[in-house]
Amino acid sequence: MERKKLQQTGTRQRIGRTCVRDVTHMLIISLSILLCTCRSNNEPHWVASAEGMVLKVGSREVGTLRKAEAIPGITTTDEIEKIDDSFFKITRTCQVAQTIDSVCLTLSFETCSASQFAMIPSVNYNGNEWGRGEEPKGFKHDGQWWTVSFRATPIPGATYSEGEAFAVALWGDNPVCPEDAFACSLRPEEHTTTHCLIYPDEEMPLCYSHRDAYVDGFRQKMRLEKGTTKTIVAYLHVSEVEPHHGALQHFLAKAWQMAERHSSGGLDPETLWRLGVSYAKESLWVEEGTFKGFSCGLLPTDDEKGWYHWPYKGEKYAIGWTGQNASLANSLLTDYLKTGDKSSLDKGLACLDVWANRCVLPNGLFVIHYDYILGQMKEETIDACHLSAAAQNLFEATDLAKKCKMERPNYEEVALGICRFVRDDQQENGVYGRGWTFDGQCVIREGTVGCFLVPPMIEACRRTGDNSFLTSAIRAYNHYLEQLYDDGYTTAGALDTWCIDKESSYPLLCSALQLYHVTGDRRYLDDAVHISFYLSTWLWHYTGVYPPDDDFTRYGYQTLGGTSVSTQHRHLDPYAVLWVGEWIELSQLVGDPQWKEKALAVWRNGSQIVSDGTLDINGFLRPAGSQNEGFSHCYWNYAGKTGFSPFRGRANERINQWLVAWPSAFRLETLRRLPDWSVLE
Repeated sequence: MERKKLQQTGTRQRIGRTCVRDVTHMLIISLSILLCTCRSNNEPHWVASAEGMVLKVGSREVGTLRKAEAIPGITTTDEIEKIDDSFFKITRTCQVAQTIDSVCLTLSFETCSASQFAMIPSVNYNGNEWGRGEEPKGFKHDGQWWTVSFRATPIPGATYSEGEAFAVALWGDNPVCPEDAFACSLRPEEHTTTHCLIYPDEEMPLCYSHRDAYVDGFRQKMRLEKGTTKTIVAYLHVSEVEPHHGALQHFLAKAWQMAERHSSGGLDPETLWRLGVSYAKESLWVEEGTFKGFSCGLLPTDDEKGWYHWPYKGEKYAIGWTGQNASLANSLLTDYLKTGDKSSLDKGLACLDVWANRCVLPNGLFVIHYDYILGQMKEETIDACHLSAAAQNLFEATDLAKKCKMERPNYEEVALGICRFVRDDQQENGVYGRGWTFDGQCVIREGTVGCFLVPPMIEACRRTGDNSFLTSAIRAYNHYLEQLYDDGYTTAGALDTWCIDKESSYPLLCSALQLYHVTGDRRYLDDAVHISFYLSTWLWHYTGVYPPDDDFTRYGYQTLGGTSVSTQHRHLDPYAVLWVGEWIELSQLVGDPQWKEKALAVWRNGSQIVSDGTLDINGFLRPAGSQNEGFSHCYWNYAGKTGFSPFRGRANERINQWLVAWPSAFRLETLRRLPDWSVLE
């Protein structure tokens, strides 16, 4: 196990041992400190106090490992092992002298300063104050601290805070059985911040059960039998605070060293390619009126006996985001070059021609849903995410069509028209728009979504030699990057939410790598690393253990490598397969193997539950190449459900039934951009 290796290679010292015994209502403390008396000014060490064990770095106090709460019938012993100068393993052993029907155990580390920044990765970023969503805000609700199941966190029960001098992270061991599930809580106050692990599992005072919706909070019941032992293992990481939340990198690098690894690689790239092409051509393909292309995805019919093309929020045909028409068409052109299958060429070009010939507006903007052309929806807001997908893929389609000896110069002109509009609409501070009306009026600029347009602007410069595109791209990139450096998060890339998320930081990563190649400036590589660590706060570092009758257990779904969507949408999805290539490249450029390791974990996660045409999930036989969008790893979209919903499936099903187009499109896109598929094995 990687965890065992990490502990063995570090400097292991027993720092302190605290025993709390309930003997005739007297508290007896036994302390043993085995440290060298000669310490450097910055060496961490533990000192006993009335409140617990105090961690100091030189003469500066970091915080206190609080004594276990005295519980009659339980004797508690703490052992602290120093793994290295910044990292400690804490083992709390509870000896049970009498049976206790229901008990709650906690392990808490209290810092000695207020937080400048506090985070529960993928759950709460400095209080979740940004945005209009109704996900849990702040760290309290009606005066009671929020607690959240470890299952909602990408590192088991992880909490992180930055004080005046030190950054602190605390997390627990991944349970070996479902009954050992636990919770965490982060409690910033005026002069302290307390990191808590709570056993057994709970979500209080309410349980976030669905987007902007709640059910009553809960606490699981834990019974301890006389003569048994309950052990709690926690990991504490401490480092100096750095500008722009840079200390976060040290904690996340250590957490990844401890992360589990997949034992199997899932489906091979050739099979995934074949199944993805099949899904596009056989299941998603639609010809309706003047439209030829792909639907957004499939849902079960009301009688649960088949599938139908579902209009997501009334929109069936999208150039990007859910529908990914342009990307799927490019994959079919690539398939023709790869296999010679003319049906791939014909459908790919037919789709691209329809969009390029019918969806361009006079000002250079682009109709992002073909439903409008068919008269099936009213005028809409044209968002930056879709526009980026159109421009990027039409640039690529220009080159692919030429390779297929079917030249389409108009594709490039459409993409350049989008870029010219965006360049001319840019604000003085560098910000692009997030959405526009058809006549070119920007309706909103808030959030990081505008950064999706930076990569096509860089490409526009490469193709035309017009440096005004590159100048514009760099100004925009600097604006959005500065927001990440200052705030510690990016926002609003998941278009069906309005909150802190992961998707909005993907274009920053692409832009950083492209700008490095264009300019040769290595600061862009530093940026790419910083962005990648932020993305890592959404990345699952472990595979959760679920009951035998749970969907994840029955169908073999592993959470390792999945990514949570946003603070407003707490489910896992395979979106991160889109940046597998970037992480592999980054690993090579900076010489850090963790990025390739994470890329492979992401790829293998995203290759799960892909149907070969015989896959039945909860009574629904899935078409070849299909994969659902959402995996409900925690209580969000799982607790409080009743009945059947075609989108979410039956109550207590973790694997939803929305066979959306984008997961397959993103796998194909990553494969067509990787020259050597063997790197994924």
